[in-house]
Amino acid sequence: MYLIGNALKNIVRNKGRYLLIGAVLIVILASVTVSAMIHFTTQSLIDDYADRFGAAVTFTPDLRKLFTLTKPDENGYFHDPEITSEQYIAFSKSDAVKSTLFQGSRQTYCDTLTGLDQGGEENYYASGADKGFTSSDPHPETVQRQAPNTVVLGYSDTSMLEDFALGLRELDEGKYFSSSGECMVSRDFADLNGLKIGDSFEVQDVNHTEVPTLRMTVCGIYLDITTPQPGGTDWAVNNRRNEILTSFATLEEHSTEGLNLSATYYLKNPDLASEFESYVRENGLNDVYNVNVDADSYNQIVKPVQSLKDISATFLAVVLFVGCVILILLSMLGVRERKYEIGVLRAMGMQKGKVAFGLICESVCIMALCLCVGLGVGSLIAQPVSDAIQARQEVSISEQSQPSYGDGVIMGIGSDEAVSATQNVVVALTPAGIVFIAVVSIGLCLLTNLFGLFYIMRYEPMKILSERS
Repeated sequence: MYLIGNALKNIVRNKGRYLLIGAVLIVILASVTVSAMIHFTTQSLIDDYADRFGAAVTFTPDLRKLFTLTKPDENGYFHDPEITSEQYIAFSKSDAVKSTLFQGSRQTYCDTLTGLDQGGEENYYASGADKGFTSSDPHPETVQRQAPNTVVLGYSDTSMLEDFALGLRELDEGKYFSSSGECMVSRDFADLNGLKIGDSFEVQDVNHTEVPTLRMTVCGIYLDITTPQPGGTDWAVNNRRNEILTSFATLEEHSTEGLNLSATYYLKNPDLASEFESYVRENGLNDVYNVNVDADSYNQIVKPVQSLKDISATFLAVVLFVGCVILILLSMLGVRERKYEIGVLRAMGMQKGKVAFGLICESVCIMALCLCVGLGVGSLIAQPVSDAIQARQEVSISEQSQPSYGDGVIMGIGSDEAVSATQNVVVALTPAGIVFIAVVSIGLCLLTNLFGLFYIMRYEPMKILSERS
């Protein structure tokens, strides 16, 4: 207790020196608080964005490789190598993949239902418009296919229903599909066939008749203002209002054989592109295909916040370096001024450890007071500092960011969303930030005292007294 009481008295006796040290500490700790608040807040945002937005991956054929690695058919046409449904599903098992969006489809026929424009395809072939389907065709088995009157589309997530997001389709009755076997049909299709919520029907894949019939139950009916025949035909299979919407799980559980499947993979991080490519090559992806990673869209969301985090980290490093140098010099000067006082204590028989403990107690008291003040000041100025940095970044992003289009761009992330990413940064003092600041404070306290103590403890007490000027 004597050492602690004496330490407090020494603070009062040397108040001028400790006021200077305290002012430096408050500036350092306030700066550390600002940097820590920005750093930990942006880190949590980066983790959140990485969880919500992945780097989209798609596969596109390389024409040079296509001509080099494959052979044309009998008519001289080159065809992209097939990626099977099993391969698409296997690719999603990679550890680098955060999530996968699947879309599957089947051209189907139901003999108990009538499709809008049904009969148009049969009339087309019956008229001999396509000579390949006449009775003189050398491959008559090709005409045995039943003309489809419906198309079943399966989605792994309702967010993929773009027409609903664009306002071209709207749920009129019931609900979106969720359970296996549930489906949605258009109002026109439902009215034509007298369908209502809860009705069931079975459809057959017309291209793969060996696949069992698929039984589905109507859970929702939607209004549809899309173009019925985008291709200008009058075939039921091309009429978008004959589309039966269901979950991908329904199609997958039924059968993946003959399923027309496409997939978009989202990596946890664009840096995992090489790992993912190695994985898909090992699982059968043909060398003709390029693995395209949409890193630009991902970075437009994450990079502004990452930049803010990097700025705070750099600022923190500079502040700590400069602050440590100043504190070490002040500590060495302060201990040197008290060289005679320490020599007297040592000559009276006080051990080195107790002398060091007394000096450390003084530093701890000053540090605790400055920490409280520094936390308060830093908390007040952290948001304005963050806003100032964000404002400069916003101008830079607006000038440099351009919307990306082309293969692999799925997320639709543009400059507006990139700017909003930084605009939404509201810094706060988190528990992790408080712990970090406390650790930095303890480190500063020990570091500054170590240099001073090392400077003075190397002398014996009698030498200290003999050198008194």
